[in-house]
Amino acid sequence: MNKKGIIIGLAIIAAAAAGICLSKCPEKLGNMGSRYSEQTTAVSDISFSGEAGERIKFSFRSDIVSGDLDIILFNSAGSEVYALDRAKELETFFTVDSSDTYVLAAECRDFIGDYEISVYRAD
Repeated sequence: MNKKGIIIGLAIIAAAAAGICLSKCPEKLGNMGSRYSEQTTAVSDISFSGEAGERIKFSFRSDIVSGDLDIILFNSAGSEVYALDRAKELETFFTVDSSDTYVLAAECRDFIGDYEISVYRAD
């Protein structure tokens, strides 16, 4: 086999692998994070749309020095539908009950530390 044929074959394999990876990678819906070196009380949020039956993945990391940090998912009516467990690192899933716009809020109270959270469409 000549060099040109090998290069074309490798390019085809690489393109196929990239296509498979992109089709399997979850769609990122949003992310947020903050770092506080002094006690802070604040709320940060992101919103995204979800369809009934869809799985949402939350990838979360925190380093809490003091205070409280709650990560809560609300529906468009303002009702709490899911609360993430407190952890240094967490990946968890939530299945959306109804098609709606959802708000993920990070509520800090007398908080010192940092956190990062990313939200993905898992299906």
